[in-house]
Amino acid sequence: MNRYFLYAVLSAAMCGSLFAQPAVNDGGILNAASYASPQLPGGAIAQGSIFVVFGARMGPAAIALAGFPLPSTLAGTNVKVTSGGQTLDCPLVYTLAGQLAAILPSQTPVGNATLTVTFSGQSSTPRSFRVVASSFGTFSLNQGGSGPGVITNYESQTSQPINTALKAAKPGQTLILYGTGLGGLPAGTPDNGAAPALAINQSSVELYVGGRRASVAYAGRAPGFAGLDQINFVVPNGVDGCSIPVGIKIGNIVSNYTTIAVAQNGGTCQDPLGLTSAQLDRIANGGTLKLGSIALVRAEVEITLPFIGTQSIKTDTGTASFVEYTAQTINSGAQLSVGGVSSIGTCFVFTGTASQVTPVDPIRPRGLDAGIGINVTGPKGAKILKQTPGLIGSYSETLASGGLSIPGAPSSGDPEGYIVAGNYTFNNGSGGADVRGFTASFTQAQPVVWTNKAVITTVNRGQGVTVNWTGGDPNGFIQIYGFSSSAVSENAVTGFFSCLERSSAGSFNVPAAILLALPPSPAGSATGFTPIGALGVGGVSAPREFTAGGLDSGTIVSTSVTLKTVEYQ
Repeated sequence: MNRYFLYAVLSAAMCGSLFAQPAVNDGGILNAASYASPQLPGGAIAQGSIFVVFGARMGPAAIALAGFPLPSTLAGTNVKVTSGGQTLDCPLVYTLAGQLAAILPSQTPVGNATLTVTFSGQSSTPRSFRVVASSFGTFSLNQGGSGPGVITNYESQTSQPINTALKAAKPGQTLILYGTGLGGLPAGTPDNGAAPALAINQSSVELYVGGRRASVAYAGRAPGFAGLDQINFVVPNGVDGCSIPVGIKIGNIVSNYTTIAVAQNGGTCQDPLGLTSAQLDRIANGGTLKLGSIALVRAEVEITLPFIGTQSIKTDTGTASFVEYTAQTINSGAQLSVGGVSSIGTCFVFTGTASQVTPVDPIRPRGLDAGIGINVTGPKGAKILKQTPGLIGSYSETLASGGLSIPGAPSSGDPEGYIVAGNYTFNNGSGGADVRGFTASFTQAQPVVWTNKAVITTVNRGQGVTVNWTGGDPNGFIQIYGFSSSAVSENAVTGFFSCLERSSAGSFNVPAAILLALPPSPAGSATGFTPIGALGVGGVSAPREFTAGGLDSGTIVSTSVTLKTVEYQ
C-alpha cells in the first residue's frame, strides 16, 4: 500500500476564498477512515490518529500534499489543538480550501478539546471535539467508511492484493486491514515521521469477522507511514460469503463496519441472495452483468403512545432496480445482495440520519431503462411502481399505509395493507431502452411470527440481544433490524444494523460488537409519536427468478419486518 494511495483515499478537492477568515464546519472534525459522526460512540478522535477537517477557506484552492517529515504549517495552513491546558501543533498531511487532514499529536490530553485552523494569517473560531485514547476507523474502497474495506489478502511478501468479491480470501488466511485510531505513539516518538512497525494497544484489540472473533497477529503502525495503522488477522472458520462484516472493538468503542469476501477455496465468493460465483467470474474476465430485482416490502411498526396505548402502523412499498455491474462497481460497492443485506449468519452496521433508514452506497451501478413504470397486480388490486426522478433504473411506490387508531377518530388507511398472502404478477408494458417488456409472477408466503417480542423492551448494547421466531418461507431467510437515534430530530445521527439468518434457525443473537456501534437512546424514548429506537424481526423470501430481454438475470423477493420501539442502553 503506497503513500499515494493513502493520500488518494483521504483527499477530495473543494475550493474557497483565500483571504477571508477560515471556518470549520459544526461536526466537521472526523476520523479520516470511518467519517463517523461525533454524535456516535465511535466519533471521537484518538491520540496519534489521522483526522480530517471540513470547512471553508482553510487552505489553497489546489491541494497541497506534505512529505516527510510532516510539517505543522503547509501552504499557509496551520492547525492547533487545545486540550487539558495544552496547545499543540498538528502535523499536516494535506490541505486545501474545503478540507484538510492532520495527525492528532499522541500526547494530546484526553477529554474535551478545541481546534483552530489558521490560513494566511487568519484564524477560525475554535471548534469543539473529543479526544480519546483509542477509537479506530477502517478505510473503505468507496472512501465513505462503508462497503468493502481497504483490506488485503496476504499471499506472500510480494503479493498482497486487495480483498474483493472477485478476489476472495479463504478461512485460515492472513489478511491485512488498514485504518487509523489504535492510539498514540510512546513519548519521545515523533508523530510526523515515517513510523517503524510498532504495536499499539494490541492486547486490547478485538477484531470480529462475521460475528466471530479473529486471531490478531499484529495491531500497530503501518511501517513507513505516519498515523496509519494496520491489523493483521486470520480469517476464522465458519464464515463464507461476499459481504462478511468486519469490525474492531477496543474497550466499548466499535469501529465502522466494512466487509470482506470469503470463499472456502478463495477465488470468487457467493451468497444465496447475491450474485453467483459464475456471474462474478464473468465480470472478473472483463464482462458485465445486467440484473433486475423487484421487491415487495412491508414494515409494521408498533409504537406506544401516551393515553392511547400500543398502536401498529403498516407501510407497504414496492421497489424495482435494473442495473449493470462491472468489476469496478462489484469491487467497491456495498450492495451485492438483492435485498441489500449481509451474508448469512452475519450483521452489518451503517449510520445516517433519522430520515435515512437504508444505506446509501456511493458506488452505484449504471442504471438500465426498463420503461415508464412497473405494473403490479395482486389480491388487493393493481398498482404502478413509478420511476425515481433523476435515477435511471430505479422504481418505487407506497402501496398502502395505515393502522393508526385514535379513540373517537376513524382509522387511517387500510389496516390489512396491500401485501397479503397470494399471487402477484409484474410487467413493464412494452419496456424501455435497455430492458424489453417482461411478465413475471410471485407467490407471497405466510409471515414470520416473532415469538419473544413482548419480553424485549430495552436492549443492553453491551450484552447483545437474542430474538426467536417461527414461520416464514421455509426456504427463505430472517432479517433482524434495529436502529437508535441520538435525539428526537430528523437531523439526529442514527445507527442502524441488519442481520440475516436462515428461517430454519429459529433464533439469532445480535452481538454486543454490533450494538455498541449504535448511540444509546435518550431516556424515555420508548414512548411517543416519533420512535427513535426500534428492534425488528421479519422474513425474506427465497428469490424467484424471471427473465427479460436485455437482462442477464432477474429476481423477485418479498420482505416483511415487524418493529417495536425499544430503548438501547
